[in-house]
Amino acid sequence: MEFKMNILISLQSARMTTLSLCALSLLAFSCSKSTPTPEKERPVADSPAPLAPSASAAPSASAAPSASAASAERKPTKKTIPTLVPKLFTDLHFATLHAIEGALMVADSHRVGRLVGERIEWLENIPDIGDDRIISVHGYWPDGVDIYHSTSGRTGLPTMSPLTGKGVQRTFRSFARLLGTGRFGKTTLVAGDGNPIETVRGPTLDIEHLTGEEGGCKEQQTMAVPFSAMAVTETGTLVTVGNLCKQNGTPAAEVWDQPEKSRIIELGSMVKDIGPFPTLLKGKGDDLWLDSSPVLHYNGGKFEALPALDEPIRDLFVSPSGKLHGISGRTIVRHDEGTWTPLANLPWPMKFTSIAMDDKETIWVSGYGISRLRDASADAESNCKHPFVYLYDVSPKNDAKFTFPTTRKALSTFPAVGEIGLVEYFDHGKHLGITVRSKDQGEAVLAHVKATMKDEQPELICYVPTNPRVIEMKTEK
Repeated sequence: MEFKMNILISLQSARMTTLSLCALSLLAFSCSKSTPTPEKERPVADSPAPLAPSASAAPSASAAPSASAASAERKPTKKTIPTLVPKLFTDLHFATLHAIEGALMVADSHRVGRLVGERIEWLENIPDIGDDRIISVHGYWPDGVDIYHSTSGRTGLPTMSPLTGKGVQRTFRSFARLLGTGRFGKTTLVAGDGNPIETVRGPTLDIEHLTGEEGGCKEQQTMAVPFSAMAVTETGTLVTVGNLCKQNGTPAAEVWDQPEKSRIIELGSMVKDIGPFPTLLKGKGDDLWLDSSPVLHYNGGKFEALPALDEPIRDLFVSPSGKLHGISGRTIVRHDEGTWTPLANLPWPMKFTSIAMDDKETIWVSGYGISRLRDASADAESNCKHPFVYLYDVSPKNDAKFTFPTTRKALSTFPAVGEIGLVEYFDHGKHLGITVRSKDQGEAVLAHVKATMKDEQPELICYVPTNPRVIEMKTEK
């Protein structure tokens, strides 16, 4: 089966006004789901999710509607949200984007820069990291920027090194994953897989974990909650998350309201599994979010689950103002006072390696370059000049001349098969789609695919693939 992968993009977030939403941008790329065999064809089944209604949209019970209000109720105005498409900012194919406190940073192998308006300001005096490459950028701008770097070889030792200001270097065990960084006042802490929480800047803090005995574990172990993610809130609460007592135990958090003493909060009543690579995202004040399903919110000493949507919320990121954003299906959403507000749609299902928003509420993403999203609503809806049927993501493991026999067979019975074209194209990942002559023909192709290929979720979008590989339409015998 053709391996479906998720795609890169960039997009812009949006801000609600009295009558409409203004979108701002984003794109990126992330990892795919479990690997199916490439002999059988299967699409990405993402679609816009229904969202919880905003509390602010509820009418007041005490207010008597005017005649004009009653008319508006009889003929409600349909609100639309913009469609955002990627706009490439730089074609540095291996560049990655990293949001740190006060800046958006770009890493490109051995150099680091800061996004400033329409350019990247590359930093000078980058430390000598030998054959390592920069994996990620952390800290705060301008005096506390750190880089996490390593080689891809078996002897590589991941290392956190100071890039600006005063700090110390920390080296972790081979293949260690960075579990998080955070600040307690003037102290910056870092945690690597298999290593204790260590100080890299400022006065040294010794963080002590509750032991297995203190946490009520039956077996002896040094930590009651062996952790796989770490973060510190703006107000100075240190939080780690993992599984209580053992690797496959109940999800739990260890919380330090003060550096000297911690407590355990069990999370099993809200989330069954946090996965092997959980992520904690920092907001304003005492806000933290755990990227799980459902998303968990920490504030004021406790966790609570955020509302779930029909499509799981993924690719979480936090705006400079402290608002949590994510993707549900093909919809970019923002969490507002207990509900998810739709901000914009993506033209086809996408995921990202990284997503970040700048102080102008432009959303940036990285993957095969760094991009931002532009508003393409006019072309993407009623005024579409280039209709195109997006089918699904294509596995990179497929042979370069793979002919997609299952898809071709299904399309061979379309009445006007001679007028459409099956194409494989690259745009932040490989995809398969169908060229059509008109929107009406695109709608007919859409209906045909849904009827003949039950597991697929095709989308009619506005798109012109660049340098596509045309696949001849013949029925496989």
